[in-house]
Amino acid sequence: MKKATFPLLTVVALFVAAPAVAQAQAPWVELEDNAQVAAFNSTVDQIEDWDLYDAAGTKIGEIEAVLGTDATTATALVVDFEQAAGYVDGDVIVPIDQFTWEANRLSLAIEPTAAQQLELWND
Repeated sequence: MKKATFPLLTVVALFVAAPAVAQAQAPWVELEDNAQVAAFNSTVDQIEDWDLYDAAGTKIGEIEAVLGTDATTATALVVDFEQAAGYVDGDVIVPIDQFTWEANRLSLAIEPTAAQQLELWND
C-alpha cells in the first residue's frame, strides 16, 4: 500500500507545483536606447525620464527603463513612483498596455493598490 501512496503523492505534488512554475516571469531584458517602442512611436532614449501622470493629471512618477522579454520588443516600463502619490516606493515593472499617451502626456490606468501587486525592478 505504501508503494501506491508514494507515486500518488508525487503526481499530486507535481500538479500543485506546475502552475507556479508556469506563471514565473521570463527574465526581463532592458532594451537599448535606440530601440523603437511602437506603442509610443518613440525610442527608448526618448521615453526614459518621461513624467507619468494619473487620470486626474497629477504627476505620480517617471519612466526609468523600458523592458521586454527579448531585446527588440517592449512589453513593460519601469516606473519610479513618487511616494506622495500613494504608489509603491521603488521601481515597479508595469505592463506597457497599462499606459496611455494622449495630449503629449503619459498616463497610467492602474490605481496605487494595483501597482502594489506588481513586480519590483532591481537593475
